[in-house]
Amino acid sequence: MRIPHLEDISLKARVIVAAVVLIIVFLLLLAATYFVEAQNAKAQSLVLILPPSKWDAEMLELERQALREAYVDKMKQLFNVWVSGGLDDPQRPVKGAAQTRRAFIEIKKIQEQREQELEDRQQK
Repeated sequence: MRIPHLEDISLKARVIVAAVVLIIVFLLLLAATYFVEAQNAKAQSLVLILPPSKWDAEMLELERQALREAYVDKMKQLFNVWVSGGLDDPQRPVKGAAQTRRAFIEIKKIQEQREQELEDRQQK
């Protein structure tokens, strides 16, 4: 069996083959995206818990300070990029700020849990 030359294949057959190839590529990309998202969700659900130490309170305070500084730095960066970009699309820094706020809130929740754990250990 030999593969026919392109000139021997009708235009209709060419279009059908191209459409099938595009559908297969699209499905493969969709499957790959699903796989990557599943891996990211799995990676985000992992929580590393270290054994208690006598420096936990100090580390928590340093983490609170670092989080505040990182939040301010990120907001400054968003503003600076927006201004240096010519003030084109105000939605970009607004979306970035919302994402930064969500991240800040998630980290604060984790910090509060760790603070509660530290208080519980100290009361025992």
